[in-house]
Amino acid sequence: MLEKLPLVGSVDCSAFVDEAVRRQIAGAVPALDALCRRFKGFGMTHPVREQTVALAGLAAIGGPEAAATVQRLINDHVVAEPGLSLALKAAARLRVRVPPTIVHDALNAREPDLRASACRCARFWPAAIPRLIELLEDLNHDVARDAAIALGVAGRCEAVPSLVGLVMQEPTNEVIEALVTVGSDECFVALGRVADVWPDLRHLVIRALAASDHRLATTLLRRIDPDHPMVVTDER
Repeated sequence: MLEKLPLVGSVDCSAFVDEAVRRQIAGAVPALDALCRRFKGFGMTHPVREQTVALAGLAAIGGPEAAATVQRLINDHVVAEPGLSLALKAAARLRVRVPPTIVHDALNAREPDLRASACRCARFWPAAIPRLIELLEDLNHDVARDAAIALGVAGRCEAVPSLVGLVMQEPTNEVIEALVTVGSDECFVALGRVADVWPDLRHLVIRALAASDHRLATTLLRRIDPDHPMVVTDER
């Protein structure tokens, strides 16, 4: 199977890659790398399906080998700009440090998908902070959201109004963690509201609060989950 993977066509590539990911086949990462590199120089007008599927497979497999492979694919400019947003999404998921020049260019790209993906990778580069603050006002919702999350992860208070709005309208684990990282009183008040309004997400709020040393974290935990070990220990 692996010997066929780098040569598979667009019709069959999804099935091959899905099977490799499902079975966690040894050697799948180099095969996916070869599949991507086979199309270097292509995709100048639209993403190459084989590269798109291979990058998704690498992100799903995870681990240091897959992360290093995605990093090399980006560094070697294997994926042309129409598909670069997908490569950056894989890089963000694998916590790969993308070169700052690539991040800078992507943050200023015309395509909103590319700007949004770049926001997810920009959290590693302090020099990108001013641009991320500008992108809080981006007309594209996904770009503004990902800029707010990246700034929140960096602990920047400029993201608080956006994050508070996001957590009440479309709460996700990423937004919750970003609010906890910023750690202002307003952030924790918003988390308390989320636990009340979105009972299905209460476990995410509890987990985030338990990992925080903010003075309001235990207070909120006591209200939301009185039997939590942190609350019991604190009371003792």
